[in-house]
Amino acid sequence: FQPPTGATVLPSQGDLFEVKTTKPFADGDSYTFTTRATRFDAPSARSALDKIYVVPNPYVAYSALETPSTIPTSRGDRKLQFRNLPPQCTIRIYNLVGELVSTINKNDNSSFVDWDLLSYEGQRISYGVYLYHVDVPGVGTKIGRLGVIK
Repeated sequence: FQPPTGATVLPSQGDLFEVKTTKPFADGDSYTFTTRATRFDAPSARSALDKIYVVPNPYVAYSALETPSTIPTSRGDRKLQFRNLPPQCTIRIYNLVGELVSTINKNDNSSFVDWDLLSYEGQRISYGVYLYHVDVPGVGTKIGRLGVIK
């Protein structure tokens, strides 16, 4: 059952699941499922660092007067997503001069995190190329680039 908070509950070792179906089973049918607890494996995570990417890249910016809309054909929130991330990491975004633009600290079981395209001071970023540095404690780092164009 989903908890009242709406939080995601991951299976753990020994959990029991009940499956209901409208399709009949034949006499003698038997099904067995085994679950394993979720875990983070640092050695395999090291090889997965190369799979981290940003979407959309490049990000195509529009007018500053444009506001988010609930209409499906209109532009929504301005954001990028960093994907294929481990449960815990720190993402630092730099301009080409090497100045820190923003820092994102991730500590959850999702594999992505959003960036609102604002600097750490809350200012809109300018058009150009940015570098991102993903630091995964005990695993390693990934460096990449992203573009913001008009």
